[in-house]
Amino acid sequence: MNKLVFIILFGFLAFHLKAQDPNWSVDASKYQYSMTFTTFLNVNGTTLSSPQDKVAVIVNGEIRGVANVTYVPNANKYVAYLTVFANTTGEILNFKIYNSSNETVYDVSEKVNFVIDGNVGGIFQTHSIAQPALSNDVVLSSFSFSGITSVSQTISNNKVDIVLPFNTNVSNLIAEFNTSSGATFYVDKIKQVSGTTSNDFSSTISYQLLSENEANLVDYDVKVTIADENVDPPEILLESDVNTFVKQAPVSINVKTNFAILDFLEEDILLTNAVISSIVKENNVFYKVEIVPIQQGEFSIEIPENKVFNSQNEGNSASNKLAFTYDLVSPYLKSIKRKNATNEITQNKNLTFTVVFSEAVENVNATDFKLNADATISIVKESDSVYTVTVNNIQNYFGAVTLNIKSTNTIQDKAGNLLLHSVINVHQN
Repeated sequence: MNKLVFIILFGFLAFHLKAQDPNWSVDASKYQYSMTFTTFLNVNGTTLSSPQDKVAVIVNGEIRGVANVTYVPNANKYVAYLTVFANTTGEILNFKIYNSSNETVYDVSEKVNFVIDGNVGGIFQTHSIAQPALSNDVVLSSFSFSGITSVSQTISNNKVDIVLPFNTNVSNLIAEFNTSSGATFYVDKIKQVSGTTSNDFSSTISYQLLSENEANLVDYDVKVTIADENVDPPEILLESDVNTFVKQAPVSINVKTNFAILDFLEEDILLTNAVISSIVKENNVFYKVEIVPIQQGEFSIEIPENKVFNSQNEGNSASNKLAFTYDLVSPYLKSIKRKNATNEITQNKNLTFTVVFSEAVENVNATDFKLNADATISIVKESDSVYTVTVNNIQNYFGAVTLNIKSTNTIQDKAGNLLLHSVINVHQN
């Protein structure tokens, strides 16, 4: 019984006694130069905040710097003021983090070169020492206002231009925004919270977007204007970079408007012989829609009238219609026939042939044909699928002239399907 009590008591004490910090220390007197960091420590996405949390710098197995986390009240941040020592510039600094909450030491993958009298980071834009490394992206993907449908909104070249409905009070607007993962928005170094923080937008406001690792800081100017009392009715323009004839899917469609679309849905779009694979919102006036044809033949996209509405509840006029032809079948050569064929001797004569393809083709050139005689070839397009080929100036040849299309040619249909290899030999004596 006494043995059991001892084991339980020992386990209880072991559980509650805090493990010792790593024995990290540095003898600054051994080194000539120093470099300072204002840094924050982050492990697995969590910023460390205990005074027992610390960072160490290692160079060739030697401790060159140690610092504990401290709280900075006026910035509401937990940082470590780290001084690193060396005798030469350019040495590679390796970092270790001690997390006191789980008594674990982490090796940091990021490395920094020592710079004599270097000073890295500050209170607002603090250098991150993190494992794994934090993101350095600074992208604003959307910006709007809580409870208000914008007339229009664009984000371009680090500027946000928003037009709000007539009579909107802009003195106390709550912004809603989406940014890069982990990035933070500030106004005058005051953190902004999407859907919570309000500001007066009577004049342009400069936002600062700080990346998760605080290495990148980008300014975004937000300008709000009020629409006239009479708002133009919605107009929608559909555009695409692809040709009318296509053989690959999906097909990307740009949807552009003169007003903000906040609830642009799949059911707002009219399709024939196609389905929607995705709708991506670039901003409130620009969407990308990808459609996939169901089967070969014509397919189209349009947006009928009164599917989306402006701030005065006016419905859109019908958009333009984009029509395409989905074609996976390669064209082929149907025939090559001699016009007004006779048994004349071919010496110094011109021979004329009619070449017929199975469908409309393009890129039909003289170099696509081959002859067994020394002559020149000229081509005239009669229609999209019928061409006249004239064999000119046959020299020093008696016998059957053979005309055919080379197996390697550039002939294709309007969707880009190459001509199937066909062998139709036409002889003329």
